[in-house]
Amino acid sequence: MNGPAPVSPLGDWGWLESGIVSGEVLAPGSEVRTHIFYWVRADRDGLVTRRLLTFTTDHRLPVRRTVFELLNDLSSQSPSWPLLADAAEPALTDEDPQVRRSTATLLVRTAELDRAVAALNASTDPIVRTALVDAMPWQKVPRHRTILERLRSDPVPATRLLANVALLSGASPAAWPVLDAAIRADLEATIGVLGAPGSRLSWTAGQRWAQALSGLGREEDCCAWAERLANPTEKSAVRHDGVRMANAAMRAWRAAPGRLTPMLTRILNEPPSGVRSAALRALAASLTASRLAADDLAAMLDDPELGAVAATALGRVGDHRAVPHLARLMLSGSDDPGLVDALRAVARAGADPRAPVAAARQILAAVPDSCAPDLPMWVLAAFGPAAAAAVPELIARLEGAENDTPDRAISVLGGIGPAAAAAAELLRQYPTPGAALALLKITSDRTAVERYLAGRPEELRRSRISSMLLTCLAEHGGLTDRQHRQLRSLFRTPGSGQLETAGALWLHEGPAVAAELLEVLPEYLFDDYYAPKALRVLTAMGAHARPILDRLDEFVASRHRAGFYVSDPDAEMRADETLVDAFIAARERIAG
Repeated sequence: MNGPAPVSPLGDWGWLESGIVSGEVLAPGSEVRTHIFYWVRADRDGLVTRRLLTFTTDHRLPVRRTVFELLNDLSSQSPSWPLLADAAEPALTDEDPQVRRSTATLLVRTAELDRAVAALNASTDPIVRTALVDAMPWQKVPRHRTILERLRSDPVPATRLLANVALLSGASPAAWPVLDAAIRADLEATIGVLGAPGSRLSWTAGQRWAQALSGLGREEDCCAWAERLANPTEKSAVRHDGVRMANAAMRAWRAAPGRLTPMLTRILNEPPSGVRSAALRALAASLTASRLAADDLAAMLDDPELGAVAATALGRVGDHRAVPHLARLMLSGSDDPGLVDALRAVARAGADPRAPVAAARQILAAVPDSCAPDLPMWVLAAFGPAAAAAVPELIARLEGAENDTPDRAISVLGGIGPAAAAAAELLRQYPTPGAALALLKITSDRTAVERYLAGRPEELRRSRISSMLLTCLAEHGGLTDRQHRQLRSLFRTPGSGQLETAGALWLHEGPAVAAELLEVLPEYLFDDYYAPKALRVLTAMGAHARPILDRLDEFVASRHRAGFYVSDPDAEMRADETLVDAFIAARERIAG
């Protein structure tokens, strides 16, 4: 490597090698990864980058795998990076398939496209060829259709399939049947090849095919192919890809769960297998599918392998049959992120609170006072007044509180309301706005809240706690003139503060403020986080909100899912389903 010998900007280079050997450099938020990204952003071809490249030829295989994965992460934000391309190309002949896949992706990301195409033409390695075709941004490659047409007859099935999928994405309807048939012919041979370790994507052939069909708006064809592939006459691996295609179709189109749920529920009646497990998870991923398959899911609640998935799916749609199973999952220490969503949903649906609240109390009693486990607190907050039995445990949290425990316990007590009266005297010892808010909800005593707001300026900016306090006052007797001016100042501030204060403004001013609210609230209707709050205010406005009915209708009428950006594609699908339900409910109330 040309240039002076690297000198660590942070001292001894041991920190870097240690992070690579341990794999810590791949852990999001780790200190060593943060240092690397900082120094590389500061000087892309500088000392840290050059030191990283020395590990690309390390004799230790885990080190090479780790460093190439890290380089891919770094390059995703910085294309056309010749220094990395020069390190990647020789590694296309590495002895390890995972390294070769990673370096093929890195080469495409960092080299000029003609160099990447030349590497594809020169390689006879099936793994490298497939990885290069997979990583190539074909729309940017000159004469790409000519190259892809040639690759359709490549000796490597995975390469052929990827070429056909790429051509399908931009093909005319007349070409669809031929390309579909070619993809289907190579699908089985690609199982275990596409999505293998080191690949650019973990997607299988079925998922890639479904993505192309989605881009073309071919809902009927995508559902039909999913059903064909999942047919019991197909091999297990092919059927698994059919289930994946079904999941992809439900993510893309709102009507797909209605079409595909019967096929997936039939699979649930088969003997245990990987396909059966995948079918259950596909059903559980969609709220619509879970409702349609509720009885089938309930029949699996006691299944030792899949019962937890079935319980979470039923819980998410508010089915009371899931409640005892969800309580048992709480006590088992489950870390399923869907458990909180499920418990919140059954709470909203009016489920019997006794088992979940008892489980939350048991967990709280079993941990030190300085700890406030997230799950039981979320559960108690979800059940609100129905969680009154947990007041002694919450008081114990306050009495032995450390760190953020007071705020969590105080908030939950406030949500319980008057049934938490035993905590009132203790809450008065906390001179915080959160405690004042809880006291108002529990005792209807406005004193502490009014004292806090009296000490705040009349012109407020972006104060969520002040918005909450003013809203609660509006609900408990109304606002003084000064408090109304504070509320108005918050409402004038663009952003979420307008949404946080809109409900209180409607309570205080009524129809006189309708026109202003109709200018502001529709801006939040298509955000999965803010829309439910906006809809609650619009629903409270009743007939005064009728001018926005056409917007609600337009959203509900769409065939396609809304494009939210949340934690994962299944969560995005559920966010869309939740919002559609909320729009329909709001429309019914507003229209009268």
